[in-house]
Amino acid sequence: MLKNKKFTIGRSVIVEQKSKTVEFQAHPRFFGIGQDIQPKKDLSRFVKWPAYIKIQRQRRIFFQKLKVPFSISQFTRVLDKNMSKQVFQLLSKYKIEGKINKEIDSTENKKNQKSLFLKHGIESVSSLVEKKKALFVLIAHDVNPIECVVWLPSLCLEMNIPFCIIKNKSKLGKLVNRKKTSCISMSFISGKHKEEIKKIINCFRSNFNNLLFM
Repeated sequence: MLKNKKFTIGRSVIVEQKSKTVEFQAHPRFFGIGQDIQPKKDLSRFVKWPAYIKIQRQRRIFFQKLKVPFSISQFTRVLDKNMSKQVFQLLSKYKIEGKINKEIDSTENKKNQKSLFLKHGIESVSSLVEKKKALFVLIAHDVNPIECVVWLPSLCLEMNIPFCIIKNKSKLGKLVNRKKTSCISMSFISGKHKEEIKKIINCFRSNFNNLLFM
């Protein structure tokens, strides 16, 4: 590529030619119709997001801006990972498969079959709590709308029944052969797991029931 330089000495003009080699020459691009392809752009701000994603984002912003009452904010504090693993390991032994439990053999009595079922759903769990027949209650932290279960911890406190708020309603649903469930309670348990249940109940009382009075 040649470039001309001019030096004026009086009236005479001297033209000096300088040669310069360029490895990559610039080719301007034209983005008109049928010409060069346009570069990729970040179009995430133009995406029409689904309604449930919009609701999730709006709820997160509201929680940051508003003063959330304790009855709702308590659902952000869940059972720790190690303890929840122990709880699910124990409850998996009583997992409902169709209409029959794993623990129950066909030779056992009907009374035992009835006693070893896990109860799920708001109506059945609340009726067990009111009758003081529930050993403990597990409540999912991601129930939407939260008004469905926001009163359940205070009911458990009034009836002096241990409860805990646990992650993921879909994990609770697997125990009762469903996609998801809001809460689970256990009314009876076999004699094999009494010591494990005592440890779990003590943990629930110290982490959830007793903290609400502080």
